[in-house]
Amino acid sequence: MKKILATLTMLAMCLTACSAPVSKDKVETKEGNASGKDPIYFAWYGPLTGDTKQYGDTERVAVEIALNDLKEKGWVLGGREIKVDFYDDKNDAKESVNIANKVIGAKKYSAVVGAFGSTSSMASAPLYEKAKIVNYSPTASHQKYSSMGEFIFRNTLTQEMETTQYADYVYKKLGIKNVGILYVNDDWGQNIADIFEKKFKDLGGTITDKQAYIPNQTSDFSPMITSIKSSKPEAFFQIAYYQDSANILKQAKNLGFETQTILASSVLKQEFLDLVGKSADGAFIMNAFTPSIDTPEFKRVMKTYTDKTGKQGDAFVMQTYDVICQLAAAIEKAGSSDPVKIREALAGMKDYPSLAGPYSMNELGDAMRTLVPMKIVDGQFVAIKEK
Repeated sequence: MKKILATLTMLAMCLTACSAPVSKDKVETKEGNASGKDPIYFAWYGPLTGDTKQYGDTERVAVEIALNDLKEKGWVLGGREIKVDFYDDKNDAKESVNIANKVIGAKKYSAVVGAFGSTSSMASAPLYEKAKIVNYSPTASHQKYSSMGEFIFRNTLTQEMETTQYADYVYKKLGIKNVGILYVNDDWGQNIADIFEKKFKDLGGTITDKQAYIPNQTSDFSPMITSIKSSKPEAFFQIAYYQDSANILKQAKNLGFETQTILASSVLKQEFLDLVGKSADGAFIMNAFTPSIDTPEFKRVMKTYTDKTGKQGDAFVMQTYDVICQLAAAIEKAGSSDPVKIREALAGMKDYPSLAGPYSMNELGDAMRTLVPMKIVDGQFVAIKEK
């Protein structure tokens, strides 16, 4: 088995969530000073500049909220503070590798949180694996990512799992039999497009046209949209980050391309709605996050995020917050800030009490979350009520 399964009781889990009391009698004796009060360091890396910086900005605030909650509960291991250093990779694979070398060379980090994109995450993962430092991405969804090593984890479904559910729902529930696809030509976008196409065809559907665009370069999507429009699909699947997706949607409407829109889960952000207003009404999307999650902790964290930023919380808030708190839970379970012991505690963790409810880690290091189908109604993401 790739990761050693750690059997956790519900009592242990209750002691390790951000919202739960922190054990006061676990103090390390093998590292740090005699009192065990030396800080524990995490490194976070993601886009703080560039075209996808809004995702990094969101994650940074989520980290800060989680750290404040941990502080209020007495930190971990009898009072050891967790500190997070932030590194800007610009969502660029070369930058993520440079950061990995810096992080590893510092020899002080117990865990690394990031990256945002699959391409950056997969570029740096082998370095963290070789160094035996836990690398836990809130969002890297490429199916090969968590298989890159024992120390590689993610807090999202794989593209294979997520996109398969997309295809099933579109074909079986929405009754759509043919789809046109426009995708960003990077690891993330191409992989989703290929998985959706294969699964949709297996179900009996047809891909009428499939177009790609160059990331960080394309701003005029009209040639691709026109090609897809001419293929007369029942639905238009846009696989893009939220800024590009907003531009694609606007340009499609300007070209008179009015059909069912399917959006990638990456656009589930208030910033997307701010850009498109009600013009995205009726668009379909799926995500483990939905604003209708009804747990008290979810509501509290999302309110805190809104109070800090003036924006609605989203999946990137939820998943990043959960990563920080779950790493803290693993430290408590392990009784140590040693990355090897943290990995052992995190691998196979069952029924972790996340903001949206319990989830478990599978043997590959994937958080097994449930997707919720949604549509945009009156400029808001709204869960679809199953009949």
